[in-house]
Amino acid sequence: MCSSDLRLRELSEELMITRLAFLCAAFAAATAARADAVEDFYRGKTIVITVGMPPPDQHDNDARTLARHMGKYIPGNPTIIVQNMPGGGSMKSVQYAFTIAPRDGLNFVIAQRGMMMMTLLGYPEANFDPTKFNFVGSRSPETTILALWHEAKAKSIQDAMREEVVLASSGGGADSNTMPFIYNETLGTKFKAIVGYAGGGDMNLAMERREVDGRAGWSVGALRGVHEDWWQEKKVNVILQHALRKHKELPNTPNARDLVKSDADRGLIDLFAKRAEIGFPFFAPPGVPAERLAALREAFMKATRDPAYLAEAAKMPAEVDPIPGARMNEIVNDMYATPRDIVERAKNILRAQGQVLN
Repeated sequence: MCSSDLRLRELSEELMITRLAFLCAAFAAATAARADAVEDFYRGKTIVITVGMPPPDQHDNDARTLARHMGKYIPGNPTIIVQNMPGGGSMKSVQYAFTIAPRDGLNFVIAQRGMMMMTLLGYPEANFDPTKFNFVGSRSPETTILALWHEAKAKSIQDAMREEVVLASSGGGADSNTMPFIYNETLGTKFKAIVGYAGGGDMNLAMERREVDGRAGWSVGALRGVHEDWWQEKKVNVILQHALRKHKELPNTPNARDLVKSDADRGLIDLFAKRAEIGFPFFAPPGVPAERLAALREAFMKATRDPAYLAEAAKMPAEVDPIPGARMNEIVNDMYATPRDIVERAKNILRAQGQVLN
């Protein structure tokens, strides 16, 4: 290679290095500017977390615990407050998030996970698209359970296959109302859902009063977060779990997906097991500015790993295995990609039980 060619090559490399340095500097400046803009926006502001269930309920506990720890990790350190908006098993709060709540990064919802399937199943009141929500995260995935009060006549899932078992329900597409019908179809049980309870606290009281035998579509975390004494003293009997994998503390409790006898039934059971994977969805309305959403997602993950937060969670007690917001969106998108034959079967089962679907 001649000296002139070598010099040209050297100049070209120098130019490339200069351009790269310029781009890196520009990117760093833009990133800093965005961070400053997020900090400027949140400084002195108040974030509102709306909970779709009334207290006492694990969703309410989650929101209030998060509110005490997340603010210090958000640029600008905004204040975080919690308000309750019960109705329809969280339906009211989810509708609010999609249609009314400002899309500025100051308004969020924690709702029952069952709401994320309402539109897929064709509930006419579900005027929202969960795939468009901006998920911030979830404290942990969950294991759905069906639990009966210790005085209930039925003591096992086999008993529920032989005799009617009455369960409390908050109505609509909530897990407490949907799952009894799904189990009746796939497992041959004889559950009867009594609709009209406002939330978890009312359903728990109904069990204590012996108005009903138990609850379906509950979860290990929601049970222990509100009534650790029931768990330890065996005031409730968990006769069924429903998840993609068994809960570590329920090794001998049958899993619904292991009891089904056909691939078609397993596909239906797995559809409802997927929503347990999103646990306690914490999300923002559509259209939140990307840089604010990114900051909030980062703050959520930091808060749920904070020693003070973990100490509070341990006292509830509540399992903490945080799911990032981006992963939450992936799970919801996967649910909405379920083959149509499985979705239509689920809808037909619910229609046969008197639920109004599109």
